[in-house]
Amino acid sequence: MVLHIISSVGWLGVILGAIALSVAGMTTDDLDRVKSLYVAMEVLATTFFLPGTLLVVITGVVLGLGTKWGLMKWWWVAVKLVVGLVLFAAGAFNMRFAVYNAAELAGDLKPLESSVDVSLFGMLGVMALLGIFAALLSVLKPWGRINWRRSATTAKPEPREVREPSK
Repeated sequence: MVLHIISSVGWLGVILGAIALSVAGMTTDDLDRVKSLYVAMEVLATTFFLPGTLLVVITGVVLGLGTKWGLMKWWWVAVKLVVGLVLFAAGAFNMRFAVYNAAELAGDLKPLESSVDVSLFGMLGVMALLGIFAALLSVLKPWGRINWRRSATTAKPEPREVREPSK
């Protein structure tokens, strides 16, 4: 559990650090500084984001399988698993390339289009909010157990008509 908590907090720190770099890059006119900020963000994304997300998902699955909470026994655990998988997919297939693109554009020492800045900032913001949401789920544990059994109304067979024997 300690590894899961440490990796989750570390992952959130990487995202918040990338947000800080993104905001600094959007608010400066110094093109050399913009280049440095986006190169630093690229290093964060390359070095920590995907491995960190993978570590969070793997330790979460191990915890789910090895504790009373299970992976699919409680709604909050199932939702956290989905959030983790979505974050991993978003990082692997979208955010990583957006960071690379921004770093490459900044490397040309040309001002970035505001759509590149805002898009990257928006992705990072959504990822941070999803990470915070997952942390809140761990603390609050809402929604109760997943009921995999059929309900009592559907489990009962319909009453059959009883015929009396003929004489």
